[in-house]
Amino acid sequence: MDLQNPVDRNRLSRLLELLAEGLTGELLGEEFADISPEDLRGLFDQLAEHVRSCSKWTNAGSTEKDLPIMSGSLYCDGASRGNPGPSGAGVVFFDKNGEQIFELSTFLDNATNNEAEYKALIRGLSAAADIGIKSVEIFLDSELVVNQLLGTYKVRNPRLLQLFGDAMSTLRLFDEYAIFHVSRELNHQADRLANEAIDRGLQGGDREAYRSKE
Repeated sequence: MDLQNPVDRNRLSRLLELLAEGLTGELLGEEFADISPEDLRGLFDQLAEHVRSCSKWTNAGSTEKDLPIMSGSLYCDGASRGNPGPSGAGVVFFDKNGEQIFELSTFLDNATNNEAEYKALIRGLSAAADIGIKSVEIFLDSELVVNQLLGTYKVRNPRLLQLFGDAMSTLRLFDEYAIFHVSRELNHQADRLANEAIDRGLQGGDREAYRSKE
């Protein structure tokens, strides 16, 4: 485990949070018998947050000059009508100042919702890498995909397993990345683009529409 990698730090912090949910004072013995379950959970939550954000790990081995900077935020969403059915991918990329750099919508033919989510992520990562992005924060509203990428959930579906492998391979194009789950409300632009792709595809239009900053 590399604690300089934000994904590994997120995994470790999540493990600590899960431990906090199951630990009791009795399990820890007499030395901690005076600690209430609420205080115990609070201690582990603080430790989890420390692991997630500790600057000594994020800055280890780097000077301020050469420290990789999260240079952009990637929002991805997949949509399927019928599950499986006609599907689409929507992607929006913002620079570190919050300015939109590009957006794209891609028609994906027939796919399930989860397959479309993975395909949207892979297409978005490829598009970001194509413009030279090396560090990226990724935001998805699929809890399943996020937890599979973080290692919290196992990938059991054979078709998703192939897409999972493709996503992990594409992530290796970046020097640094972090993956976050967001609500659908915060991912509304990517959702709109995914549905636009389905509408356009069903009408025989272009498979992909790409718009970049002028």
